[in-house]
Amino acid sequence: MKPKFINRLFTINNVKTLGERIGMFFMILCLIFFILTLIIFGISFFFKNDWIVHEIIQLISGVCFTFVFCSIFITLIFMTRNWIWKLLGVFITIAFFYAATQLMVNVKMIYKDKAAYENKQFEKIVGVPKEVEYDNPESGPRVVYEIMFEDVTIQATHLWIRQDYFEKNMKGKRLVVFYLPNSHYAMGVNVAD
Repeated sequence: MKPKFINRLFTINNVKTLGERIGMFFMILCLIFFILTLIIFGISFFFKNDWIVHEIIQLISGVCFTFVFCSIFITLIFMTRNWIWKLLGVFITIAFFYAATQLMVNVKMIYKDKAAYENKQFEKIVGVPKEVEYDNPESGPRVVYEIMFEDVTIQATHLWIRQDYFEKNMKGKRLVVFYLPNSHYAMGVNVAD
């Protein structure tokens, strides 16, 4: 015999079928992930002075945020009776799970680089980049997103190198780039002498 509060939990708002119960579970999970995202994101600001810990915590916050959307679309899959919405929910859920796994890989790579960062044991590449990608902000100036060489692509968003500065002072020139060995995050970009 189930306690009364458990029976009430599963009959709130006429939630009676197994699919609706699973959907309610994922709705609650969505709320938990959202609260967790806010808490973890807030914690990251206590580590503003330690860049690598700050970055790891923010990426974990990003993983939780993608799980918010996964939970939303899994809820959609179980709560709707329309097969088109179910199919759309499956595809979108897969896309968000893929994004979450990519963020988890980034967390792992940056964590592996923690010792190299603390000991300032950076990799170094010297050469002319074959391509430079810029981010696409909603407002404000564009900044360098990636610097691509023949054998390595370096992430540089966090350095806040503005597009106009890069094109005026660095474009087409030999660069010296120091970066973390696993995650390929740039630690410094300078023009070679």
